[in-house]
Formats: sequence, structure tokens, C-alpha cells
Amino acid sequence: MRLFITAIGVTLVSGAFSLVGIGQGRSPASGAVDRVQLFDRLPGPRIDVPEDAQGVAPLRQFCPETTETCRNYWAYTGHFVRNYTIPLRDKELLILRTAWLSRGDYVWGRHNVMGQDAGLTDGEIRRVTQGPGAPEWDDFDAALLRAADELHLSRFISQSTWDDLATRYTQEQLTEVVLIVGNYTQLTMLQNTLGVQLPPDIEGLPIDTGIR
Repeated sequence: MRLFITAIGVTLVSGAFSLVGIGQGRSPASGAVDRVQLFDRLPGPRIDVPEDAQGVAPLRQFCPETTETCRNYWAYTGHFVRNYTIPLRDKELLILRTAWLSRGDYVWGRHNVMGQDAGLTDGEIRRVTQGPGAPEWDDFDAALLRAADELHLSRFISQSTWDDLATRYTQEQLTEVVLIVGNYTQLTMLQNTLGVQLPPDIEGLPIDTGIR
């Protein structure tokens, strides 16, 4: 487990380094951004975990806080739930786009609900799957989605996208964008690989817009 957490942590660190110009970041190619390679989604947990009354293993049972690595991991990732400076609606757009690109069924299902609570409409949530090029987005929403796409593709936010976000965000908030995308990319890796399942009353990724 420690090796697994370390490996997925590299994703977040490399994204943060690219953000501040460490390493040879490059702007992503133009055009549509591919999602992660299709994989056979696990029908159940890959490791032994206790189930709740609904027959679903709670997320934190997959990385129990009785271990130091998992305890520190949940303290870190939990920070993004409770602490943020960008508007909640913006944050949910970033998370949903990241979940779509990463084929994160669990993150999408949870944040579909949370996104609506944050003010996103059903139509906007469905439109997240179309990316920043959908004509209905305003310029700033498109820039947010483009930032998620660029981090997914090249681990780097292009200068033009950065400048668009900087029309509204402080430097602290700009940094927060890459950390949010990195955190939820990492979380989808954990959930997909270990077979974390959604409760039966929560829908995962939409299937009418393409292959899950």
C-alpha cells in the first residue's frame, strides 16, 4: 500500500512542479483530449475490506487510518473537502472534468450530487463530458475545463489558460487549481485500482455520451 500511495503521489508533485516552471513543461496540443485508456472496471473490491449495511465497502476501509501512510493520506486529501479559496462551483467543475478524463466512476458519482448542491445544473454537468469546446460555456468556465484538460494531457497549464484564469483568481487560487486536479486524479487512481464501489443509489459516469 505504501508503494501504491507513493506512486500516485508522484502525479500530484509533478503537476505542481510544472505549474511553477520546474522541469520541461510544454503546452498541450490543440484539439480534443483523450480520456485515460479504457479498462475493465472491477465488479467488487480487489482487497479484503468490510462491507456496510448496503453491502458496500466504505471508501476509507480501502486505505485504513490504522496505518500511518493512509492516515496521512486522508488528512491531506480531506483538506480539499474542507479548505479551498476558489468558488465551490468552480471547484466542482474541475473535479467533474478530472473524474471524466480519469474514468473515475466513484468521484463522478459523488461529485455529480455535490456539483448540483454547488449550483451546477444537470445540463452543465452533462456538458462537462464535452469539454471546454462546448459553445455554451462562458469564457471562464471554458478556461477552468481547459486547465483540467491540459494538466491531464501534459501536466502543465499553458500560459494562455493561466492568463485567462488570472483575470479572476489570485496566485493562491491559481496554485489551488493544479492541486485540486492533482488530488482528484490521484483519488481516481486509488479507487479504480482497488475496486471502490458506489452505493446502489448513486449513479456513476454517464454512459450515453460514450464508453465508460
